[in-house]
Amino acid sequence: MKFNKTVILSGDVKDEKGNVFASMRTVLEGDGSTPVVMTMGNQKVVGFRDDGTPIVPKLQEDKLKAAQKELQAEAIKQQKELCVENGVDPELVNIINAEKEAK
Repeated sequence: MKFNKTVILSGDVKDEKGNVFASMRTVLEGDGSTPVVMTMGNQKVVGFRDDGTPIVPKLQEDKLKAAQKELQAEAIKQQKELCVENGVDPELVNIINAEKEAK
């Protein structure tokens, strides 16, 4: 029997008081796909732009962007390691949907 290894990466983003205002999660399967980081949270919305996107305090926005970038980089690294374990070309991870074209 062959077992597939799945890795779940997650992390919380906290404000200056230590309160969690966003949580991130991604699932890695070593299949060559580019990781997708899901972000959910309760950011303090102070208004809305003309296009409808929410305006949040700059500090929270900066922290969230930095945390998303950090988790994405770690997810790519671990996805590539899983690909090597599974015999999949790890270079597919950097290009969205490349794993579908390679089959």
